[in-house]
Amino acid sequence: MSATALFQSTGQGGLEVSSLFNVDGWVAVVTGGGTGLGLVTATALAENGAKVYITGRRPEPLQAAVESYEKLGNKGKGSIVAIQADVSTKEGIQKFAEEVQAKEKWINVLINNHGVSLGATDINACEQTPEGLSKQMFEGESFETWLDTYKINTASYHFTTFAFLPLLAAAKTVGGFPEPGNIVNLSSMSGITKTSQRGQFNYNAGKAATISLSHQQATEFARRGLGIRVNVICPGYFPSGMTIIPPENNTGSDAHHNEFRHQWGIPFGRPGKAVDYAQCIFGLITNQYVTGAEVVIDGGWLLESGKPTVLLMTIFRTDIKLLVLAF
Repeated sequence: MSATALFQSTGQGGLEVSSLFNVDGWVAVVTGGGTGLGLVTATALAENGAKVYITGRRPEPLQAAVESYEKLGNKGKGSIVAIQADVSTKEGIQKFAEEVQAKEKWINVLINNHGVSLGATDINACEQTPEGLSKQMFEGESFETWLDTYKINTASYHFTTFAFLPLLAAAKTVGGFPEPGNIVNLSSMSGITKTSQRGQFNYNAGKAATISLSHQQATEFARRGLGIRVNVICPGYFPSGMTIIPPENNTGSDAHHNEFRHQWGIPFGRPGKAVDYAQCIFGLITNQYVTGAEVVIDGGWLLESGKPTVLLMTIFRTDIKLLVLAF
């Protein structure tokens, strides 16, 4: 294919940034959108013209998110709509999907962002013998914590995805968009690392399962010709309700960078920023040729933890796979 033919094959106009990452007029759903990375995602989408439905179990963060966005005034081109829902149950997920369906005929993107960290038993805080480890990790944890973590961080993503599948498909068939809607699932670098990070076995195992779930969803949808892309994002350390970055240390000084390099193991010497995450999200949701991708955004943390950072990109509707080094 010649260069001219390649450009003509896009059929999407120019290559300006405003066209490449355009979400103006989109309808988006962001679970767990009232706080943390979910709020970053919802705000970024709304500021660029999308109507964003956010959900969570607590009404206060949802209302605060809406009010915070409305204070932007004319800066925000889109809108944020809060719907209180419990997506940890099938009944709650179904109710949430029905509420969105009553208001919208389609959605362009579903971002499964909700999640919990229910605590870990510190594997280093005991005698490092078979007996000491057995006592610490057997007596210090419960099946309930494991099951609750998996239920919310992984199983609910499965049910939320399938509850919204008709609305995602309708983006093309009803909304007239070039492609159906797409899905981004939130995992973590913790789902890739080979360490337990001091004993958070339940969280890391659940996040690894989310990556596997995302690959399975992407494969099954592609095989059936649905055109619905599924990708998974694996962030590292970002300030949020589950990762506390002490404000007094967040100075940008050399000492601050050295702390994050040596104590936190981040080669880039800082935690992630909202703009870092938003850029990654926009790249995934607007690229119509990427599905099954596992995208790490961690400042190089996994490189230092002994696991090479690799972006697995499945070429849509083919069996060809590319391995692209992310660093």
